[in-house]
Amino acid sequence: MHNSSQSNQGPHSGLLSERPRRVLVLGGGGMRGMAHIGVLRALKTLGIEFDVVVGTSIGALVGAMVAIGRDVDELEARVRSLKKEDYFRLNAIKMLLRGPRVTSMYQGRNFRRSLERLLPDQEMGSTKMPFFCNAICLESGGSIFWGTPGFAGMSLSDAVYSSCALPAVFEPFEHEGRHYIDGGIADPTPLRFAKALRPEMVIAVDLTVKGTYRAPNYKDRAISTLFRSFEIAQEVVVEHVLHMHADENVVLIQPKVGHLHRFDFDEVPDVIKAGEEEALRVLLSHAATRDLVTCKPEDRLSCPVTPADYVQLSIDPARCVGCGLCESVCETQGFKMAGDTAQVRKVHNYECTRDHACARNCPTQAIRLGNL
Repeated sequence: MHNSSQSNQGPHSGLLSERPRRVLVLGGGGMRGMAHIGVLRALKTLGIEFDVVVGTSIGALVGAMVAIGRDVDELEARVRSLKKEDYFRLNAIKMLLRGPRVTSMYQGRNFRRSLERLLPDQEMGSTKMPFFCNAICLESGGSIFWGTPGFAGMSLSDAVYSSCALPAVFEPFEHEGRHYIDGGIADPTPLRFAKALRPEMVIAVDLTVKGTYRAPNYKDRAISTLFRSFEIAQEVVVEHVLHMHADENVVLIQPKVGHLHRFDFDEVPDVIKAGEEEALRVLLSHAATRDLVTCKPEDRLSCPVTPADYVQLSIDPARCVGCGLCESVCETQGFKMAGDTAQVRKVHNYECTRDHACARNCPTQAIRLGNL
């Protein structure tokens, strides 16, 4: 899936020796990230190649396995065999002894052993395909990308662990006196970094929760509140990232998996299928990729392929209360206030970045988005 002439090191942008043609960005989202396997299968089916992988959190794990050369069939076989106990084992003794001073609810070493079984003992920068993944430094508050100059000597499993270390769930990763946590906290779909590589095209998979598709099953419990807070913050971050960086050279794939629990291991086959189906739909219809397709497997889709160039905007006047939030959050001026209610300015919004901000912020659910 990669250009064999591509070098992992070089002067271009301080990162790569040649400008990559296509960068694949795999976003974070817990077990919803199994949708990435479906996306990879769709890319393989359609014959669309990529040169570089950028991953966040679960996207870092899948991306690392892609970068070392694992085939999508092997990837799927491995993830289908995953069990929750392979990754999550309560820090029961520490919680009893230390109470609120405990660093995490689950044992990070259990997760790290599982990663070591999935990934070879090699360093970032030595993979077959250039690969980068992010983490957040707790001391500085800044993002770092393992695999960039100065951060390429990290072991693959340690880099992936740090990118997946959700705060309070797993212990932060400690390296040279600093502590690192899940990169998806601040950058769940790292388009900015991908664009810094100066590619011709970015294929990005966004797994942040979209209530427009189906609201998550929220439960009134401490851990559910914590995770839901993370998800809302991530969605807001992605909204701003899409406002700034989504353009005709960004092919955005948003599998409809937001209603699933972050750590639901029972729905893996359905999540993979959802990722494949959405990727096929987008890749077959997007102006940037439809001419790259070498075959058209419409028979594998359960929904018709329609052009993905625009988003349909609509407002239910019976529900609209005229609060004006849609106009204030839509960066493409799709709505306007007119008297006591809002109106749609662009029924077919070709500039829409598919951030779902208008629908998410509508307090009466008067807004409907179509052709997503």
